[in-house]
Amino acid sequence: MTGLRGFLISAILLQWVLFCCEARSVKAEICDIVAAREWCDTTMMHRVEGIWEFPEDETTVLICRSSHTPHRYDIVAISSPDTRIQTGECVGYLLESAQSNTFEMALCHDKEKGLMAEFAKCLAHLRDDGNTIVAKGRKLKFSFRGQRLLPSFWKMINITVKDPLENLPQGLIRVYPEYSRHPDYL
Repeated sequence: MTGLRGFLISAILLQWVLFCCEARSVKAEICDIVAAREWCDTTMMHRVEGIWEFPEDETTVLICRSSHTPHRYDIVAISSPDTRIQTGECVGYLLESAQSNTFEMALCHDKEKGLMAEFAKCLAHLRDDGNTIVAKGRKLKFSFRGQRLLPSFWKMINITVKDPLENLPQGLIRVYPEYSRHPDYL
């Protein structure tokens, strides 16, 4: 039992060290939009790779293949109005799934001692146009029917307000390079 426990702890620590080293190596290479564009221009990119923007908070990121983990793409911050995020810092990842356009997306929402600590996970879908990634997070709905406490006449009336902005998709918009479904012939 203790051998298995020690092995699991060692495996977890090794994964954490590899993630931290990977984040630092990407940080040294890409720290601004110019370096990110240069990386895009000189790399054979997969469909999801490139420079993307979160329009809700005006954060620009580079999505690039992980050098240590197969089927994983790192999300590297290029610019952000949030002062807690440093440029070149790996702030999350995309993990491929069995469907070619669907990923598990994890974004860091907390730091401990300067390192990314807690990741919020959601489903990310790369649209067919190749220029948007739509994120779908967990939703919890709760409703209280206070009508049950009222006399029977008031149970006939039901008022519901729906905000159309609740259904507005959230996610990323491709900034560079522009995705084209047609190959460029020389």
